[in-house]
Amino acid sequence: MTDMLMPHTAMPMMNERRGASTAVDAVTAHDVHYRYGRTDSLRGVTLSIPDGAVYALLGPNGAGKTTLLHLLAGLRRASRGSCTVLGRDSARLTVQDRQQIGYVAEGQRLPGWMRLEQLEAYLAPLYPRWDATLATGLRERFALDRRRKIGSLSRGEYMKAALLCALAPRPKVLLMDEPFTGMDVSVRDELVRGLLDSANDEGWTVVISSHDIAELEMLADWVGFLQHGEMRLSESMESLQARFRHVDVIADSVRDNHAARDVRWLAVEQAGRRLSFVVDDGAGALEQGGLQARFPDAVHVEVREASLREVFIAMARGSRELNAMEVMS
Repeated sequence: MTDMLMPHTAMPMMNERRGASTAVDAVTAHDVHYRYGRTDSLRGVTLSIPDGAVYALLGPNGAGKTTLLHLLAGLRRASRGSCTVLGRDSARLTVQDRQQIGYVAEGQRLPGWMRLEQLEAYLAPLYPRWDATLATGLRERFALDRRRKIGSLSRGEYMKAALLCALAPRPKVLLMDEPFTGMDVSVRDELVRGLLDSANDEGWTVVISSHDIAELEMLADWVGFLQHGEMRLSESMESLQARFRHVDVIADSVRDNHAARDVRWLAVEQAGRRLSFVVDDGAGALEQGGLQARFPDAVHVEVREASLREVFIAMARGSRELNAMEVMS
């Protein structure tokens, strides 16, 4: 059978309103390690994802995001540590457990010889909660022809079909690995809107890994950043936005006084008299440093909330700079 035809591929959706959370964790990982031969893919990953959250899993290529999603879906077993989904050990999921967990990934195989209506008819008996009305609604929303063979669908249509088959079983947790890769903007926007609408209606928990950070910023109310197999942060979007600031300074002293810079500043960029950087202001780094004191001749100082993309770039760049310093020391 192909990946899509097995019960482990059932998919759920997102839950409550942005920023909302509950005391119940739908997904957890505790001190999770995973090794590929001699390579450590995950090194002590710990996280908790509240029930109903839309969780953006960020990280550069090779960070371990796909491996973590595989562990959560029960497709691999951790070398050490444990993961739970809906309170069940993901290494010991039953068929009934898998019927409540959805998994959609880039490159996921669907039976190309089947028409979409045949695929839906095949999957429906496998899932007690299969909702034919929801499947019809999603098909219409995504403008999919149920008589088309899967193999004749475009890349965007293919992913829409995979998402339809994942959501129709009404699973409680949806795991998505790079679902938007290679899609044009209009198709991505349609998928995001469909996912958001369904998530809000159904209250699903979603964990989504993607390089399309703009889409994730629209979707997510929780964020995790994975780097070199380690979880650098995992928190609500509200908390992240409250902490990180993007700063622009225009001053003559920007060019001359490198000592004025703070080691806590991330992704520092300078062009002439302009200096920009991202800072974690959770500990009052900006107030303690005193930008005006550092740059007394400043003609422009702007401090604003950092975007998710700016935080992502700053953390990735900061990690590379730290590694370079460790090599040189």
